[in-house]
Amino acid sequence: MKFSHKIFLAIFGTAVFAAVTICLVLNGILSKTRTNDFKDSYIDHMNLMAKTLERIEDSQSQIAFNAAETLKIYDEQGTLKSKNLEALATSLGLNKINIHSQTHLENFPDFDLAKSSVYQSPIIKAANSQVGQYTLVASIDGKRVIEAIIYFDDATKMLREMIQHDVDNLSVELIGPNNESLGRLRKEDFNEALDLPVVLKKSDGAYVEGDTMTVLTSLKGTMNKDYRLVATISTQTLEKELRKVHLTLLIVALSLIVFALWLSQILTKTLLKKIDVIFKTLEKITQTQDYSQRVLVSVKNSKDELDALGKNLNHMLSTLQSHQAQLLETERDRARSQIAAQVAHDIRSPLMSMNMALSQIESSQLEPLAILKSAVARVAGIVQKLSSVSAKPDEESTVEAPKLTLIEPLITSVFNEHSVRRLANQTLLLHGITARPQVWSVVQVNEIQSALSNIINNAFEAGANEVTLSLTLAPKEWTLAVKDNGKGMSSAVLEKIFERSFTFGKKTGSGLGLFQAKAAIEWSGGTLEVQSAEGQGTTFTLRMPREKTPSWAPSVIEVNSDQPIVFVDDDKNVLNAWREKIQSMGLQQASFFASTEELRNSFSLSSWPEQALLVIDQNLNESTKGLEILGELGIGKRAYLCTTDFDDKWIQDQVKKINGHLIPKIWVSQFEIKVRTS
Repeated sequence: MKFSHKIFLAIFGTAVFAAVTICLVLNGILSKTRTNDFKDSYIDHMNLMAKTLERIEDSQSQIAFNAAETLKIYDEQGTLKSKNLEALATSLGLNKINIHSQTHLENFPDFDLAKSSVYQSPIIKAANSQVGQYTLVASIDGKRVIEAIIYFDDATKMLREMIQHDVDNLSVELIGPNNESLGRLRKEDFNEALDLPVVLKKSDGAYVEGDTMTVLTSLKGTMNKDYRLVATISTQTLEKELRKVHLTLLIVALSLIVFALWLSQILTKTLLKKIDVIFKTLEKITQTQDYSQRVLVSVKNSKDELDALGKNLNHMLSTLQSHQAQLLETERDRARSQIAAQVAHDIRSPLMSMNMALSQIESSQLEPLAILKSAVARVAGIVQKLSSVSAKPDEESTVEAPKLTLIEPLITSVFNEHSVRRLANQTLLLHGITARPQVWSVVQVNEIQSALSNIINNAFEAGANEVTLSLTLAPKEWTLAVKDNGKGMSSAVLEKIFERSFTFGKKTGSGLGLFQAKAAIEWSGGTLEVQSAEGQGTTFTLRMPREKTPSWAPSVIEVNSDQPIVFVDDDKNVLNAWREKIQSMGLQQASFFASTEELRNSFSLSSWPEQALLVIDQNLNESTKGLEILGELGIGKRAYLCTTDFDDKWIQDQVKKINGHLIPKIWVSQFEIKVRTS
């Protein structure tokens, strides 16, 4: 293929692609804009209609109210019986006046015959299919009911005129407070009925389905009753306008293609005149060694001058770029080796703990499984860290997010790992840990655990046979001292102990553990200090800021003796722990379920008991989460989420959003349920 043809096809193809793309984008934008305008026009129209109906209803209600007051006066004066009720209704602006005995009150359960006040019903549909409002007042002797009826003929007439004058308006339906249809006006040739239960679940707005659009609008009547207008609109006019837009854009696209054909021919001729200039430019690139430039060569045996020059230039640039790539790869390999060394150092401790726990897995105790779970979580965190740090240049690396969490379980998990794999002559002690964790702090969990593990590893590997962990608390901070009875360190060693690659007293030390430990602790806002003397052992002191107990973390659950409380958890041990607490308190209104399915079978979430409390796990063995159930109920402070993922920020935010409580699952065995005495 000739070079001129290539240039022409490239320019023409690009121009055609751009023209078609622009037209398609414009078509999408214009179609969406016109559709939204169509929706907005009918939404505004229906809102205006709703306001008008509200004013009509308010005016009619006031007329009926004033009429009822007048009838009450006539009754008190004793002149009501002598009056012509039909003529009186006309004079008072009513459609009808009835006087009933109290046996006719079954349709008005809210009306109290004993009271003298005027009662007005919502808009209802009468037996004669007319829509109106009933205003009731008790007679002076309290034995009869005076009923003033006013029909909303003006509103019906207005809706009928709207349908007749609007070509696209097919029907309008008024829905009462109990989602019952109060009346529907439609065009004679439109017989399609709406699926009201489905339609009324939608919020106010316009919804296009097929060749019709449904518009929903709310309005407020007397007695603060909510009504809705549901209009069915034909989209034929909209479709005609959109077809015009499509046709116009098609003509524009064809015109642009013709213009692109003409422009491509002109540009091709112009560019071919500049072959010599391009050739000299490529020579200059060769001389200046600008290796990022390339010439596209598509035919190996092409006799085209530009192809021949491009082939030679591309070969040279490829060679030089290859050398550059090798240099860059060498630097990356060096960085990766450093990362691998760090990860190998960090991952060794949890892997050893997993190995020791697996050797005990055949026992009936659950502790090895808990240790194994903790070790696996740490390995996963280290692997995630490796993936983040060794990400490619064009990939975004991530840093472990700090969490508001309980410190005691964090320390205990590391202590348990090392307890499993310590030697027979080694002793590991832990002091200051309470049965119920109480210290809250914002830390990088995996980083702090790795730091603590590295300190313990260093102590044993450097010859100590006893390591003691002591947790002490202050109002604004917590302190963890790690003390060993090893051989200690000199002042010269202490000066370098936190430097990268510095190691002392270990045959296989990499010099990364303490360096990383100090960096991780300081990143979380804490400090790491060391005290040591030769022959007297070493003490590392970790200090971290302490947070206040979160508002969503309750200290107890308080219930009345007759107050219902429901527990949902798929862990039998947790459920049994709650059951034992309830039995010990003598509470009779408690229920226990292992799944949300069991809960739904026993309780209707739409009619949840008024004072009932719900304590539910987040991660049940099913698709529904605990937060979804609590959000659906909307019971505020009576909602308790009990989960092992209590330090997940998203879960904490959601609990605050629903104004509920969050109970760490590790609290269950020590958690208190208190019965109110009054």
